[in-house]
Amino acid sequence: MNKILITGSEGFIGSHLVEDLIRKKFKVIGLSIRQSKVVDGITQMRGDIKKISSIPSDVACIVHLAALTDLDYCQRHPKECFDTNVMGTQNMLEIARKHDSKFIFASTSQVFGIPKKLPISENAELHPSSVYAASKAAGELLCESYSKSYGLDVVTVRSFSIYGPQSPSYLVTSKIITQIINDKIVHLGNLSPKRDFLYVSDVVSAYELLIRKNLKGFLKFNVGYGKSFSIRDICTKLTKISGKKFMIESDKKLFRSSEIPNLVCDASNIKNLGWKPQISITKGLKLTYESFRNEMSRA
Repeated sequence: MNKILITGSEGFIGSHLVEDLIRKKFKVIGLSIRQSKVVDGITQMRGDIKKISSIPSDVACIVHLAALTDLDYCQRHPKECFDTNVMGTQNMLEIARKHDSKFIFASTSQVFGIPKKLPISENAELHPSSVYAASKAAGELLCESYSKSYGLDVVTVRSFSIYGPQSPSYLVTSKIITQIINDKIVHLGNLSPKRDFLYVSDVVSAYELLIRKNLKGFLKFNVGYGKSFSIRDICTKLTKISGKKFMIESDKKLFRSSEIPNLVCDASNIKNLGWKPQISITKGLKLTYESFRNEMSRA
């Protein structure tokens, strides 16, 4: 089987994807700016996506996950966000062009901004309302231009709200769970926005399918569960899962000026390829809560 290069292999989705691909006997190369953990079955490279200039010549597919993805951090550091997410993507596209490697780009549902219609299809207009979303929309344009200019096979994956074990602390599910375990008060911003939450193993299965498929040209796929829940809904579900009583404080200082009221995914295109989500929101939150609790008890 041909080699797969995963950028951001030490990140949230990247680490789960690497584990899945190794288990399924793919030949995997992991590229990370961080010091890599020693993992059997993977060739590890350490490097910056903005600066790296060479990869093994027999890489058949690059899955480009490396990015700055914390919305609030990107909003405070727009230059760093665009340098990493846009120029880093352009550099990796250039490497893919040199090696004629298939390119899979990790985008986000945030590129749609406030949608005119729900659920959101791939043909919906892009109206990014944050620095992070704009950087990903720019990355999509680069992907399309490279595909059309150089005949590169490029797949863009617009994932909705991914959560699960080892998820970063800035994700709302992580914030809620960590505070439930440690405190009696959960401090949050706006509780009303609704998101389409997808468990990490489901997005990993989508990436694996897109790696396996012989897809040509420039293609876009939305990847989400197809149903949205408010932040308040997530808190209610986690109350039952945890069995703990806690207060929720909504702090207006934590509200985002560019907040999107509701995002719901139309994943028809990838479902037509044979993918469908397997993990319900209740099961996914339970698995995530138990993982966080076990990890924190060992710390």
